[in-house]
Amino acid sequence: MTNRTSLLREIDEISFALNDLTLYLDTHPDCSEGLNEFAALAPRRAALLKEFSERFGPLTTDCLALPSMIKEPFRWCEEPAPWEGGSF
Repeated sequence: MTNRTSLLREIDEISFALNDLTLYLDTHPDCSEGLNEFAALAPRRAALLKEFSERFGPLTTDCLALPSMIKEPFRWCEEPAPWEGGSF
């Protein structure tokens, strides 16, 4: 497994957990355990997206707003997207 693939996998896992927590917190907005878990995972996902963007190009449109991406030419289409086999 390449570094790119393992980084994508970790982003996917954390993104899934955050999506699941969002749904849970919609129905349990006062759950301190859920809020704490969300607060712990969100910065980790942001850091992983930043790392991925700097190493392999932006993965999401949110990554295009990172200072390191603004200074460079628009790189959205330089790498194959993960669904185009870019993760292998």
